[in-house]
Amino acid sequence: MTVKAKEPSTPSSPALRYDYKAFAAELGARIRQLRKASGLTLRALQFEHNYHLSQIQRIEKGDGISLPTLLKIAETYQVPVERLIEGLGMVTEAQELRPKVGKK
Repeated sequence: MTVKAKEPSTPSSPALRYDYKAFAAELGARIRQLRKASGLTLRALQFEHNYHLSQIQRIEKGDGISLPTLLKIAETYQVPVERLIEGLGMVTEAQELRPKVGKK
């Protein structure tokens, strides 16, 4: 039995990449927009939907979110998870080519 060596794969398009910080910030902004569009206040989320006030504030600020919380938010606003995260945090080729500027 002869085993052929695998040909190296060359992707026809650039690799798909995500920026976690951008994803979290964009998701927080999207969740804030949903809350405001639905007329819910932070207080209503806290008392009517069992969220901790600091939890919602952190999420809307872009500090990140756990998967169970993301699912709970989708249920609260009755939107598919896909709608919440679609297109967020994707790194484009133009962004990758930009020089990184560090803070001094």
